[in-house]
Amino acid sequence: MFGVSVTALDIAIIVGYITFMLIIGLLSERIAIKSLDNYLLANRQLSYLLYVPAMAAVVLGGASTIGSARLGYQYGISGSWMVIMISLGVIACGLIVARKIIPLRIYTMAEFMEKRYDRTTRFIGAIVIATYTLMIFVTQMIAIGTVTSVVLGISFEAGTLIGGLVVVAYVALGGMWSVTLTDLVQWLLMTLGVIIILPIFGYLAVSGKGLSIDMLPAGYLSPTHIGYDMILTWFLLFFFGLMLGQDIWQRVLTARDTRIGVNGTVIAGIYGVIYALAATFIGALAYLYYAGGLENPRLAMPKLTVDILPAGLAGLIIAAMFAAFMSTADGALIATSTLIAYDIIGILRKLEERIMTYLIAALNVVLGVLGILLAIYIQEILIALDIAYLILSSSLFIPTIIGLYWAKPSPRAAIVAIIGSLIVAVGYAFYIGWPEGFADIRPIGLGLMVNAVLFIVGSYLWPKSSS
Repeated sequence: MFGVSVTALDIAIIVGYITFMLIIGLLSERIAIKSLDNYLLANRQLSYLLYVPAMAAVVLGGASTIGSARLGYQYGISGSWMVIMISLGVIACGLIVARKIIPLRIYTMAEFMEKRYDRTTRFIGAIVIATYTLMIFVTQMIAIGTVTSVVLGISFEAGTLIGGLVVVAYVALGGMWSVTLTDLVQWLLMTLGVIIILPIFGYLAVSGKGLSIDMLPAGYLSPTHIGYDMILTWFLLFFFGLMLGQDIWQRVLTARDTRIGVNGTVIAGIYGVIYALAATFIGALAYLYYAGGLENPRLAMPKLTVDILPAGLAGLIIAAMFAAFMSTADGALIATSTLIAYDIIGILRKLEERIMTYLIAALNVVLGVLGILLAIYIQEILIALDIAYLILSSSLFIPTIIGLYWAKPSPRAAIVAIIGSLIVAVGYAFYIGWPEGFADIRPIGLGLMVNAVLFIVGSYLWPKSSS
């Protein structure tokens, strides 16, 4: 890894931004710790003004930012399909899921599983969903480590540790209120940096070298250059997965009412499509600027930022990258802690609300450190993302969606479908090989088919009325 020529002003801006995040966490602590509703769901009181930026920010993280820029560098505009599928999944979540779950007054997706199935399904579902949300947190730690190491010229491990502990601190202190307020600031920075400033300055820098968009390699302007198989894989992984994640559901449940939850989620999804196109465009500009000579394509966005932007503005854009990473990391971390405390420990032992709140705060620290260590081990953001969505989409899509619209689905069928499809999908991915098997279309496709078949057959063999 190498350092780049950032100025003292840039570093001051980045440090100032990180300090501001910690201050918000400290200021939010008194409000958040008052009740479980406050700590987990910001008292279910978010208006459009807070809800839409927060939903967009929790969805668009490291993979959507430096991951999309990397894909844009390697494949051109077709690299945007990954985040477009994520965004379409968010829109579907608004239209299909949000209107059903907000009136239930639940805290977690696993709690919903108990309402539709039984306590065992809730327990198993919580384990699966918590594994997914923890891996989403890991993807953001990888992104933070990547950018921090480039900017400060330190090791990836040190960068991951420094940035990760900041997220852990403000989430543990302020819960969902801290996450919401920091997400608002982070969304503003993401919009300013990734959608507006960097594409404009990048285009001007490329033009200044006498280069133009039509000088990109053949296929870079084709929407299908990356291949139909990869587009379909992303559809199966992310479109379905975004309807199921606890991090997304927990944000949906913060809406003041159903209308805000539905419409606000759809608006956030539309914003995501715009973000996808902007981030991949930045990657394509980086390919032109460096004549395809970057040794590590995942550095396309951070290196282009510090090489073309003036002092101060570069620091602002790097802060915008951190904003994207942190805004997804914080939502994933609190979701993981909520599931483990509320749906796993809480099932095994009944706890008072105040004790549960403090337990979740403590778990934010423990799980945050675990996520940082996993990020240091894996080090590749798209691998971690593929693992997360393979686990979630292959096992829970059919039981969850049917559970939303069928009042009496079979609990035993759901358990068999979840466990069976998870074993098949993950096992097949390892059979193909680590880590490429998790990015292959076959495990997710087979997992979804097994999920559907086991649920349908199980519902016939063990109808709810006879269980």
